[in-house]
Amino acid sequence: MSLSARSPREAFHVFQSHANNILNKVLTRYRLEFFVRTATQDQATLAFFDRRRVMCAVSLHPSPWYLHLGLELKAVPEEKGYDLQMLKYAYRIQRTPSLQDEAEVRFEYVSQEVDPDARWCRHHVQFHRDYHDVREGFSPQKFHIPTGGVTIEDVIRFLIADLKVPALIETWDEELRRSEEQLWGWGVQAS
Repeated sequence: MSLSARSPREAFHVFQSHANNILNKVLTRYRLEFFVRTATQDQATLAFFDRRRVMCAVSLHPSPWYLHLGLELKAVPEEKGYDLQMLKYAYRIQRTPSLQDEAEVRFEYVSQEVDPDARWCRHHVQFHRDYHDVREGFSPQKFHIPTGGVTIEDVIRFLIADLKVPALIETWDEELRRSEEQLWGWGVQAS
């Protein structure tokens, strides 16, 4: 099913509004912003940005965690609107706002369209370098440990349930499930 949109920009706005709605209802007051990346206006990056328009991780106060959500999307025209294809995502959980700093954990996806020669698992998770050689010869920072596709809702659920970031509402899990159902209805997924 396509997003009902008359243009790629409108499709990006629909997705941005959906993502910000669930983030602002359940986890944080920060908002994702997008910028269109191509002359044909069919690709966009959606992320948190600082005042200088540099991508950043945002504070999840009162916890010690910072969150970066970065998605690259492509709008593909369909009969009744646009399908959004995930080209790439990087979800980072870290201790500082700078993306130059090492993340504690990062979930990433790179599509074949973005990097046709990639030899690692396209959907993967990696961990901070401090975990290097906790077991001899095993370095989760260097490995691309396979995962399935990871949604923004999955990351929010991990932050609240496992890292104990306080939810903004008690019904956070129900809201996340509703949000996921909406995305599945639109057919938005990493392929």
